[in-house]
Amino acid sequence: MTPYTDPSYFLLLLYPLLALVVLGVAGRLGRVTLLVVSVAVVLYQYADPEPSDAPRQLIFLAIYAVASTVVVLAYALALRHRRASQGAFYAAVAVALLPLVAVKVWPLVRSAGYFPVFGVSARMSLPPGVPAPHSGLLDTVGFLGLSYMALRVVDALIALHDGIVDVPPRAADVLGYLLFVPTISAGPIDRFRRFRADVAALPRGRAEYLEDVEAGLHRIAQGFLYKFILAYLIDRHVLRALATRPGTLATIEYMYAFSAYLFFDFAGYSAFAIGVGRFFGIRVPENFDAPFLSRNFREMWDRWHITLSWWLRDHVYMRFMLTATRRRWFGGNARWAHAVGLLLTMGLMGCWHGLEPRYLVYGLYQGVMLIAYDVGARWNRRHGLVGDGRLAHVASVLATANLFCFGLLIFSGRLFR
Repeated sequence: MTPYTDPSYFLLLLYPLLALVVLGVAGRLGRVTLLVVSVAVVLYQYADPEPSDAPRQLIFLAIYAVASTVVVLAYALALRHRRASQGAFYAAVAVALLPLVAVKVWPLVRSAGYFPVFGVSARMSLPPGVPAPHSGLLDTVGFLGLSYMALRVVDALIALHDGIVDVPPRAADVLGYLLFVPTISAGPIDRFRRFRADVAALPRGRAEYLEDVEAGLHRIAQGFLYKFILAYLIDRHVLRALATRPGTLATIEYMYAFSAYLFFDFAGYSAFAIGVGRFFGIRVPENFDAPFLSRNFREMWDRWHITLSWWLRDHVYMRFMLTATRRRWFGGNARWAHAVGLLLTMGLMGCWHGLEPRYLVYGLYQGVMLIAYDVGARWNRRHGLVGDGRLAHVASVLATANLFCFGLLIFSGRLFR
């Protein structure tokens, strides 16, 4: 059973959430409780006879989670005894990412006809004719959520490497972080340091925990509104009709409808994860913040899929910039380094969704838009053509929203048929 794709999933969650409320009110929530409940829900999800390869997915998930925990704990132990070289850090990151890279590359190898076909059927809730964002992942051996879990493993390794987490973590901390069931399949992508801080604050007082439950119910209700009402209506009454209509006008209409659908569907997922997380006593970070009110692409990526964009900013862009500056890759030209860093970061973001051309073009388009904004902003500071008045603000919001929607049209794959 895929999390949050159907209202019936909340019937599955009813019993563990009630158990969490009882434990939370009694002051009995802790790291072991969170891990046990998460494992129980995951096991029940994969007990669903559909798809037929659910047992294989469960085995892959278990092996990856346990192996990743061993890697993180081994690296932490090596750091503690001052035996961890830079090469060991890179090796640990490579081990964490290797399964993700393999399942991204496999569909390309398979489509070339070199190996027999075996796979996992995609069960995302995108409209007819629109492939799932992670279809490359789901068409091969793996499990739903591997792309998110891999980023969490890497974040834990980086937090240890940078000294952000100075106390060696416990196995229950790492496993609980990786298997945290509210976010296991579709994020948001929590940070290891932040997650550990929430776990360390458990158990909360009764009044504080009941505030968590109340906030959780509000977010779950928001998720129902976004995903099961608004996204459903857009899909049922607009996207399905536009999916088969040819022509430029139909494509433009589809662009706006798909953008609205994707926002409400994904923001609904995120609201569910945040809401359910509050029952565990964990305050999952926000993933969306009124993105279509952004005045530029830099602001857009501070509002859209926030946890992914910030993860990439901190772990890819900033590290690239530090290395490029220290080694003078661009002769000390910070603007060139900045532009290349943006293209690299957003290109990797596109590849994270899949290796099909549309995802790579989508990522590079976002990088080009970020570069164009920076160039335009510098030019405007020198010439003062565009002011800060209300009209300029509205024009900036409209231009950003339309250009971003065009990027989502690229993402949808309609332009690649």
